[in-house]
Amino acid sequence: MITRSSLRLRGTRPMLATRRGLAPPTSSFSDFQEAAMSESRRYVVLPAYGFLSPVLARTEMLSKVGPPVTLGVRPGSRRRGSTKAAATMRVLHSTHENGPKLVEMTPEAELNMRVANPALKVVPVVEYQKLSLQHRIARRAATSARRPSELAINIVDSSTGKPLQGAKIIAFTNFEFREGAEATSNRSGVAHLKLKPGVKLDRLYVYGPPGSWGHYASGVSLRDGETLGLTPIDLQDKGTLLPGFYGKLPLSAGQDVRVAVIDSGVAQHHPALPNVAGGANLVFDEINGNVDATTEWGPARKDGAHGTHVAGIIGARPTGDAKVRGVAPGVEIRSYRVFPNKGGGATNYDIMNAIDRAVADRCDIVNLSLGGGEEDEAVRAAIGSALDHGVLVVAAAGNDGRRSVSFPAALASCVSVSAMGRRGTFPRHSTEESDVAKPFGVPDKDAFIAAFSNVGPQIDVTGPGVGVVATVPDDAYAVMSGTSMACPAVVGLAAYLLASKQPIMDAKKHERAKLLQEALYASCRSQGFGRDFEGFGLPTA
Repeated sequence: MITRSSLRLRGTRPMLATRRGLAPPTSSFSDFQEAAMSESRRYVVLPAYGFLSPVLARTEMLSKVGPPVTLGVRPGSRRRGSTKAAATMRVLHSTHENGPKLVEMTPEAELNMRVANPALKVVPVVEYQKLSLQHRIARRAATSARRPSELAINIVDSSTGKPLQGAKIIAFTNFEFREGAEATSNRSGVAHLKLKPGVKLDRLYVYGPPGSWGHYASGVSLRDGETLGLTPIDLQDKGTLLPGFYGKLPLSAGQDVRVAVIDSGVAQHHPALPNVAGGANLVFDEINGNVDATTEWGPARKDGAHGTHVAGIIGARPTGDAKVRGVAPGVEIRSYRVFPNKGGGATNYDIMNAIDRAVADRCDIVNLSLGGGEEDEAVRAAIGSALDHGVLVVAAAGNDGRRSVSFPAALASCVSVSAMGRRGTFPRHSTEESDVAKPFGVPDKDAFIAAFSNVGPQIDVTGPGVGVVATVPDDAYAVMSGTSMACPAVVGLAAYLLASKQPIMDAKKHERAKLLQEALYASCRSQGFGRDFEGFGLPTA
């Protein structure tokens, strides 16, 4: 820990006692700065109100990206270690000269900035997650330390019997506490689960690789060597969820509308996505000091399929034998990658920066299939700025099992989307069967709000989000569920409405976003789920 006694003010020359007397110090003031910075964390500094402000340009300590600087000690500060060196900060990145800054600073510097600059807001950097659904094991099931048990499970294509690589098995011995085991099938289609043979499972999920549906069962036991078959996806099937609602829209739907997908990146050369027209990588830790990395807006190397699936729901076009299409194939899609190559969450600063870039690139609608955590002022400010420029922002409500709507979808400035499904649009015993729950539709009793979907008074609309077939990298197609999937379906319908209503297209700035939002709500039809589950209902053409 750095204490007051271990630091000196700039310009002094402290001497160290030795057996021979006084010796010059071995550490410089910059060493103390670096030591203090080791206790620092990242923040977003933005105006107290709005997104851009001349205050940010005039504040000297925020004017340059560069090495650490020291701030003066707060008047009356009695905090231990509250010297100049402890109050150290550096600017890492700036969106605009008068725009938000990414700053790294010590706790004392953060407090000093709040006191010295009441016209500024200091927000901690936090992370958001993708909102597609895939259950995870939180605790491993107990096995004998002396004789560790393992089950070999064979995963095959149910039509051909061929082994399937990349299927993920999630076996819950206790679903409430998320206890169990998980494994992924190898080239031979074999997954090795660390479980005792015959152990009773609360729930068994098998998430299929691209090209396959998944498998679900409850109250079952697995034998060593057991085989599980996965149903292949029929790329010509028009009876799946998305085409059932929007398959009759023209292939030109959404023409002349530009949509931003702020996500894990979008495949650049998928045959069903020729309308992907560029974008940017906004992951700060990847582009910092490497300007060329800004062009790497394709799928993240780890867990990167999500963004391509989202883009396909918005605007994929039928190609060859694949009749899979998005809601508005006429749109132009731009990819803004905020999820890093290493995996994990996207920061509020990167998301904020991506929204700002989408506005600068004249996107009409922004898709946010991400969320989580507490309310965040940085993302709120960016969304407010987007609305001021006439850009509609649509966000996924979250997959926490009927809990309150996650941020940023909970904002009144966003269109918040819950997820619905329909029985008969996915195979029997697929993972989607576990998502069926009350309330059911009226009069369509096969329709339901997904068990995983967040709900509440912030919900504006619902969208198809259970068992959605769409594009993924490497020219493939896959099934995903989540409010992440419902959100782009609503974005696609909004793009169709915008393209077909010239008065809205011609409107200026905030009025444009307001009129589009009103048109979207006016298009909705209640499915009979109730206000907090569906808002205005399901947007329709």
